[in-house]
Amino acid sequence: MSTPTRNWFRAAVMAIAPVVLLVAFVYHPFLAGATAPPSPEVVAAAAEADTTRWVGAHLVALGAFALSALAFQALRGHLRDAGEERWSSWGFPLVLVGFVLLAGLPALELTIASAIDTGVDTVALIEAVNPWFMTVLISGSVALVLGTLAFAAGVVRGAIMGRGLTWIVAIALVVTALALAAPPFWAFYVMALATIVAFWPVAWATTRTGSGTAAAVEAEEGVRPSAPRPRAAEDQAGRLRGFGRRRTHTPH
Repeated sequence: MSTPTRNWFRAAVMAIAPVVLLVAFVYHPFLAGATAPPSPEVVAAAAEADTTRWVGAHLVALGAFALSALAFQALRGHLRDAGEERWSSWGFPLVLVGFVLLAGLPALELTIASAIDTGVDTVALIEAVNPWFMTVLISGSVALVLGTLAFAAGVVRGAIMGRGLTWIVAIALVVTALALAAPPFWAFYVMALATIVAFWPVAWATTRTGSGTAAAVEAEEGVRPSAPRPRAAEDQAGRLRGFGRRRTHTPH
């Protein structure tokens, strides 16, 4: 894959992933309360009110987590191309582990929708699953927070954009990490908006990098002298041999 094509793929995933993440959280029924997770009664009421929306929101969330992991991989590639290896090299594994663990949360939430159709006590099911839910939530959030902060440091050290945009992206990544650690459900909205602020400027810079690389390659190829064609070389040798024979038979 050529460098411009690879950069366009990176830019596309960094532009799309935050939008899908925002759609997942906006479509998810709002869960009131200051605790994380909300009380079993609040979760049960939201799931029972609209089971289809509950299932759809968590399926979109699964896709959003997968795309977000790819977005961080694209950011990691952009930083590596800029020479930044210290922070992003260990930040990406932490981010990947965090998204894998957090992807288990929608899977657990989908069991609630299944329980509603079977007539099981939804509140009792949520209370039974809650310890496992909290274990996965805390471990995944810690890994993702540490990895995101490492990427913020990598963006500053890599200086992949102008000074102003570099600090905007770094601060947005820090806000993303802090929102992950915040208990209220509305913090997920902040996290999704922060990822848009963080990834969209990098996506734009990545497309410009691809265009600059392609122009540089074309310019380099334009000034490079082309090798003579074998056919032209043979024709030139034939003319020289013919010239020698004509010179031999010329009378003195």
